[in-house]
Amino acid sequence: MATNRGVWALSGMVCILSWLGLGYVVYATDPSQAVNRLIFMVLLFVALLTTFSPVAHFLHFRFTPRRSYRSDVQRSFREGGLAALFLALCAWLQMGQALNWINALLLLSALALIEVFILARSP
Repeated sequence: MATNRGVWALSGMVCILSWLGLGYVVYATDPSQAVNRLIFMVLLFVALLTTFSPVAHFLHFRFTPRRSYRSDVQRSFREGGLAALFLALCAWLQMGQALNWINALLLLSALALIEVFILARSP
């Protein structure tokens, strides 16, 4: 298994590459083609995941008492993934002009409930 430092270094490299790829897709491709929209959504999710995961890890480190803190990379990626999934789904709904406050709040509630169930089940 890789060390935490290696995981975060790989995550940083993937983050940079996915944001660069996302910029290329936005500026150099035709959004009317479905495959380009699919590539955009995948790159958006990966870019947000690799951006939010270190933020979640830092917040756990900063706000968890020292005696109960565990360096849990999997938990940070799960929480970053849920935040990335929320924003990617909001972008997808906006593409179809179906995003409104109620849909966003329902989606956020569902993802928060998933996180609560996962946390309640973990030891």
